[in-house]
Amino acid sequence: MIGLSWKQTLGIGCIILCFGVGIRAYGLGNNSFVADEFLDMNSAYGYFKTGEWKAWDFNHQESSIVNLNGARDERANIYKWQVAQLFRFLPPTEAVARSVSVFWGGITLLTVFWSARVLTKRREIALVAMLLAALSVSEIVFDRRLRMYAMFAPAYLALATVLFLCLEQTVSTRWRLLRKLWERTGIHIGYALLSGILLVIGLLIHQLTATVIFSLAAYLLWAGVTRYRETGNRWNRYVVLLGLLGAALVSMRILAGGFWTSFVAGLIWFDDHYSYLGYAMRDYAHPLLALGLMGFGAYSLAIRERRPKAAGYLVFSFIIPLACAIWFFRRNAGPQYIFFAQSFGLILTAAGTFGLWQSLREHYPRWSRKTSLIILSGLFLLVPNFGYFLEANNTYHETSSGENPNYRKVFGYVVKNRLPTDVLVTRNVRNYYWSGADIPVYDLGDEVNREKLSLDALERIVRDHGSGWIVLSENDYDYFSQEAEAYMKRRMERVSNPFVRGPIDVYRFGR
Repeated sequence: MIGLSWKQTLGIGCIILCFGVGIRAYGLGNNSFVADEFLDMNSAYGYFKTGEWKAWDFNHQESSIVNLNGARDERANIYKWQVAQLFRFLPPTEAVARSVSVFWGGITLLTVFWSARVLTKRREIALVAMLLAALSVSEIVFDRRLRMYAMFAPAYLALATVLFLCLEQTVSTRWRLLRKLWERTGIHIGYALLSGILLVIGLLIHQLTATVIFSLAAYLLWAGVTRYRETGNRWNRYVVLLGLLGAALVSMRILAGGFWTSFVAGLIWFDDHYSYLGYAMRDYAHPLLALGLMGFGAYSLAIRERRPKAAGYLVFSFIIPLACAIWFFRRNAGPQYIFFAQSFGLILTAAGTFGLWQSLREHYPRWSRKTSLIILSGLFLLVPNFGYFLEANNTYHETSSGENPNYRKVFGYVVKNRLPTDVLVTRNVRNYYWSGADIPVYDLGDEVNREKLSLDALERIVRDHGSGWIVLSENDYDYFSQEAEAYMKRRMERVSNPFVRGPIDVYRFGR
C-alpha cells in the first residue's frame, strides 16, 4: 500500500487543484466566443446593466428591443448571475466572463475527490480520480466556456453521491428519532434533505438533472434483485423504494404537469445518436483501454475492496445517462449532454488503475516504495488523452482549419472596413463583436425562431440599403432559402482576407 496520511493526501490534492485550475485559466481569452456563449454573455451583461434577464444589444448599447427568446435569457440564471456580478468590478471580456466556469472547474475537482473518497473509501483512488479529472479533455473544454455546464457537472455529481449516502449510509447519532426513521425506512433523513436541496439547485441549472432518476431507478432495481437472491425477500427495502419512486413520478405528473411536460418533450424513444460514445471516450488515450480500466475498476471495487453497491452505483450512474443520450434525448447530439456523467467514468477508471497496480504489487512483492510509485505513475500516464493538447485546434488556440470561426477577427474586419451606409446580415446574437458600431442589422434569428431568408427579403435589403455585409458560418446557411443563397453567390463579392478564414463566409454588396 502507498499508505498516505491525510496530511500527505491534502498536500497532493492541493497541488492537483492548483495545476487543474491553472491549465483551465491559461489563455482563457485566446479563442473567440462561439455558439451559445453569445447568448449567455448577452444575457448576463443585460442583467448587470438593467437588473432584468433580458439580452443586451452591444451594437446599440441598450437592451434588445425585440426579445425573441426570453426563456433562454432566464435559463440557468443561477450561473449567469455570477457572471453578471464580475462585471461590477471587471471589464466584460471573454476571459472575465469565462472565469466563472474556471472557478466551477476547481469545484468539480474537489467534488470528484470527495465523491471518489465516499464511494471507494480509498484516498489513493480519490487522488487518481482527481488527477484524471484535472487532465480530462471534456472537463477542461467546458470549464473554459461561458456555459452553465461547468457548474452543472459538480452539482450533478454531488447530488448523485448524496443520494447514494441517503440509501446506504448508516445513521450514527444520539437523536433517537433519526435512528428510528432509518431503522424503519432504511433512509438517512439528513442526506435525504440534502438531496432535495441539491436536486432543486441542479434543476435550476439544467433540466438534465432529472436524469438522476433513471440512474437511481436502475440501481434500486439491481439492488432489489440482488437482495432478493440473497434473502428471498421479494419486498425488501430497495423494491419498496423503487415503488415509492414510481409513485413520486406519478405524483409529479399530476401536481407538476408543466415541468413534466417540458421534460418529456425533450425525450424521444429509441433514437440512434451513437456519436455520444465518442464524446464519452474523449478523455482517454484509447477507448478500449478506458473500457477495460472501467470494467476492472468495477470488479476491483466489488471484489477486492468489498464495495459491490458502490461499484454498481458508479456503473449505473455512468451507463444510464449515456444510454439516455443515445436513445432518448430529443436533442442535436453534442458533448454537453453527456459531459455531466463522465465523472463517474473517471472514478471507475481511477479505481481500475489503482486496482491494476495493486494486482501487480501482489505478483511482485519485492518492489520498493519508489519503484511501486514509478509503476503507478506509468500506468496513469497511459490513460489521459494527452494528444488533444498537441492538436492544431483545441481550447487554447484555433487556426483557420478549426471547427469554430474566429468571430473576433471576422467582425473586427467588417467594422473596420464598413461604410456609413452599410447594413449587416447575420445572427444578431453575435453583436458582442461589433460593440458600439450602431450598424443596422438584419437578424437571421436562432434555433428556436428560425425563418429562412427569402429571395424577396434579400433583394429588399439590397434595394433599401445599397451596401452592406453578409456574414454566415456554416450553420447559418440553414437560415437562407436556396434562391437567396444562389442570388448572394451570383451577385455579391465574396471577401478573401487573412481575417476571414475558417468555416465562415463573408459577402458584401454595393461596392
